[in-house]
Amino acid sequence: MNPYALVALILLAIAATAQYYVGTKKNRWISSTLSGGLEETLKPTNTNYVNIGGTIGYNFTYSLSGDWTRAKGTFTVNARHSLLYLPFSLLLGVRDRFFVNVFTKRKLRGEAHIVQASFLRKANIDGVEAMSRRAAVAGGREFVLLWKGADQSDELEQLLGALTDPARLRHFCSYPETKTFFVHMLPKDGRIAEDLGAVFKRLPRFFDGGKE
Repeated sequence: MNPYALVALILLAIAATAQYYVGTKKNRWISSTLSGGLEETLKPTNTNYVNIGGTIGYNFTYSLSGDWTRAKGTFTVNARHSLLYLPFSLLLGVRDRFFVNVFTKRKLRGEAHIVQASFLRKANIDGVEAMSRRAAVAGGREFVLLWKGADQSDELEQLLGALTDPARLRHFCSYPETKTFFVHMLPKDGRIAEDLGAVFKRLPRFFDGGKE
């Protein structure tokens, strides 16, 4: 083998190994920060996490109390441990992602959404064309506020305005048929507690006969 090629292979192997350990450590820290922020906000009475592909992320289910019954969701992190895949994933727009469904005992006023405008088609909302809508701008991004039934545009706008980094919100939904709230965010370094807390605090406003 060409000695230069051999040296290149050795250097690549060293770099790949270093990236694996550094990336794995980073992803574990992000996952720990995400789960800690979730538990701090939702205060579950019981938790269950199921690992996805080693350091890629977790599915989780929580038992809740009070007006809330349970929460379930997923968070996934980018493949920081893979030297070869990471650059391509960044070019393809792959980012850390977080999804949660929070279920309540309470009746909800109606269906309502906040969707980042560029994400509206991907959100795949049934009956979107028949919904009332309002445009909004927050964090330098354009959003679409959607609702069906009771006018909840003020509540949606206030929720959006309460976020410290609105640009990281992809989709929020209040769905009365299953008494569910859905949140899709792109966390930054695993930090979601502040924005998720702002969302969770305002969810009772979407109850039928809502309260603070």
